[in-house]
Amino acid sequence: MPIVVEADSLKWLLSLMQRKQTIDGKSIAQVHSLSLKAEGGRLVACTRVKDGVTSLMRLSIPCAGEGEFVLTDIEAALGVLKYHGGTLTITPSADKVMFKTRTKQTTLAASKEARAFPHTPETIALWTEKSHSLAKKIDADNMQYNTNDGQVLDVVMCLSDLNSTTLYEAFRCDSMNGQKFNKYTIDYTDGKLSITVGDELKGKTTTVIDGVAYSYVEEPKTQDINATYNGGLEYIFQNLNSDVNIGVWDFTHVGMGYPMLITLGEGDFIFQVSNEV
Repeated sequence: MPIVVEADSLKWLLSLMQRKQTIDGKSIAQVHSLSLKAEGGRLVACTRVKDGVTSLMRLSIPCAGEGEFVLTDIEAALGVLKYHGGTLTITPSADKVMFKTRTKQTTLAASKEARAFPHTPETIALWTEKSHSLAKKIDADNMQYNTNDGQVLDVVMCLSDLNSTTLYEAFRCDSMNGQKFNKYTIDYTDGKLSITVGDELKGKTTTVIDGVAYSYVEEPKTQDINATYNGGLEYIFQNLNSDVNIGVWDFTHVGMGYPMLITLGEGDFIFQVSNEV
């Protein structure tokens, strides 16, 4: 059954799912391929970045129709969509996917059995299955994490209705004078949120975010947070245009630092682990 979406919406989803970040001075996509499923009026994508552990994403856009298709190369798909606009009809088959707008039709080869990344033996099908299995542990609406032994863990910090443009302005200072360290320190102390990037050689910048709404999930004790993240946060917030909520878990007791959850509504989220503490 064909799937119908707006071309610009699909371009946005694919661009964000690529999760580009700067590594050794180069902008490198952390996601190469993708499986997308249309059901319940949403086209959903869920995957991990290529190291398999540091980040997990679930994003969706409005759609009509139901079905599933894969993109073996997101960059190639974006290259196709560059030449399509308006309402886009997607028709998948066993080994290809067809994109059709009013006057154009483009076909791409596609297979679930293709490799998820050029240098991994795992197929897109297996990579997607594992990603969805991990995503089931995260309750984005209630900001809870379900452990393997059945525990339900609340975040220890939840910041509500944060403006994505304000956050982008803070994270993008990592590019000041061409630094691009892809390293972001988030601090919440005594009711104040700040983001620090860069170093003093070319410019270390701390941005204080005013008007933060804080929700105390764990009572009665307040927990301050100071954690450093990679994950191309500048790139993420450059591609967001709505308010977000951010929650943080304390997994220091098992050596996993302070994982962060960015929720976007509609069950969509970006999960990012922190660096070692």
